Amino acid sequence: MTGIAAASFFSNSCRFGGCGLQFESLAELIVHIEDNHIDTDPRVLEKQEQQQPTYLALSYINRRH
Repeated sequence: MTGIAAASFFSNSCRFGGCGLQFESLAELIVHIEDNHIDTDPRVLEKQEQQQPTYLALSYINRRH
């Protein structure tokens, strides 16, 4: 990974759907994404689970186990 790519990877900027908000810490960014961009409706989650995604958000895994 180049320096530019590494710098953008470690920024605390929300890139979810073009949001663009900046956060002081990674923890604040994660909470923002969970609260604003990830659907927690049980019906939606059940439908997503049935689709066998190729990856899962770490925050989702941590909440479920």
